[in-house]
Amino acid sequence: MSAQHIRSIKTALISLSDKSGLETLATMLSEAGVRMLSTGNTAKKIRELGLDVTDVADVTGVAEMLDGRVKTLHPNIHGGILADRQKESHLRQLNDLNIHAIDLVAVNLYPFEKTAAKEDVSETALIENIDIGGPTMIRAAAKNHGDVVVLTDPQDYTRLGQELQEHQGTTLSFRRYLALKAFARTAQYDQHIVENLNLKLSQVEQPAAKELRYGENPHQKAWVLHSDDASVPLAQAVPLQGKALSYNNLLDADAAVFSLRCLTDGAPANKKGTVVIKHGSPCGAAWGDTSQAVWQDALSGDPQSAFGGIVATGFEVDGDTAALMAEIFLEVIVAPGFSQEAKDIFARKKNLRLLEIPTLLSAPLPEKQTRSVLGGVLKQNHDVPFTGLPNAQVVTERQPTPEEWAALDLAFRLCTPVRSNAITFTNATKLLGAGGGQTSRVDAVELAVKKSLQHDHILEGAAMGSDAFFPFPDGVEAAYAAGIRAVAQPGGSKKDNEVIARANELGMTMVFTGERHFRH
Repeated sequence: MSAQHIRSIKTALISLSDKSGLETLATMLSEAGVRMLSTGNTAKKIRELGLDVTDVADVTGVAEMLDGRVKTLHPNIHGGILADRQKESHLRQLNDLNIHAIDLVAVNLYPFEKTAAKEDVSETALIENIDIGGPTMIRAAAKNHGDVVVLTDPQDYTRLGQELQEHQGTTLSFRRYLALKAFARTAQYDQHIVENLNLKLSQVEQPAAKELRYGENPHQKAWVLHSDDASVPLAQAVPLQGKALSYNNLLDADAAVFSLRCLTDGAPANKKGTVVIKHGSPCGAAWGDTSQAVWQDALSGDPQSAFGGIVATGFEVDGDTAALMAEIFLEVIVAPGFSQEAKDIFARKKNLRLLEIPTLLSAPLPEKQTRSVLGGVLKQNHDVPFTGLPNAQVVTERQPTPEEWAALDLAFRLCTPVRSNAITFTNATKLLGAGGGQTSRVDAVELAVKKSLQHDHILEGAAMGSDAFFPFPDGVEAAYAAGIRAVAQPGGSKKDNEVIARANELGMTMVFTGERHFRH
């Protein structure tokens, strides 16, 4: 870790509603020689531990007011948190105004969720438990995480101690981790407020619809409405460059994000993932150790279909990977981040949209999914990535080899985001071919075979994933004829025994996942 990224802690502001772990935190900071600032009961508890603490009111020169509604909302606090230590002008202003920099902010919020959970809670009680100063300090510290530590979870106190012991300060990677966690916490907190006040207040202003360039076709108008949940904020993402997003761009980007999460959720931490989407379905996907290799593997799945596609990656796109991506026409790239070198390379592609979503892999998927039908709206729980392949039931005489288990895991993960009837062929690292949107399962198998052979993929020994059961043995037979020797499917057909018997005759291995993943 570069020494220039280590930040020492000289002054900390602590204001806790949940005081669990306070003794550990305060003692640790005191032993490290850190000056502590605090408010109300938190300051009282720190003094009871026999430790020195300065009241925030002594820093602001203003006592708590309006029944505690205003405590920390003051330039002496927020100037100390938000000052960029790399800017001489900021440091001069702090010095001129006699404001001391604040290096750590430990805050958790008024217990709005607990209050809202009480039976017959009043609107007044709800409103009084909406924290204002806490989220403001959290967001300020998270924004300035290049210099400031933000703690919102007592479980991170121990790790802070490890950082201080090892580095005599904090690393940038630790501060980034805490900042993302802090933004997720304030988003979650605000979502609880919206949901609960919506039940109490007679009218809640709905978010305005934003008009898009056009709908599925240029003669159709289209709009997007932002949701207020804490899920992956795709609809709110603003392109770093390129044209405005269209209706189809957002639909395909949504499919790309879901496909990426199907690929990466629950996967080994060292596996980087990339997917390529065309018209709502994956045409390329891969996981591996290096971003460049993963991109090349994903593209190689179906480079013809990838032209004009939408890409989602689970890693920050660096310059080398950007140079490879820039060799093909793409509509949109979604990633947790882009290096400056990558941005400079992509800037030459004037129509390419870059969507930077830091919480792409950490934010939850939406809980609910809605679609319109003639005369009404359908609503269901959002589908979730399947991560249970290691627990699948082997139903054939032959057990999968370790290589086949890895390929089966990837195959069944990737059949979830493919339109039904869905079939995927994979090896242990990438998608070889997909057959989706077919009216019979054997047709889906034959399409996957055609797409795989079209790009010279070797299917001998590869695995097949199916989003639903095989009603007849013909789909398994067609896959075997192409070289497939391992199959993952949910099971549940009246003719499962016939399908299993045929797989045994062919010397194939087959596992039942017990979970169907239709996508219409």
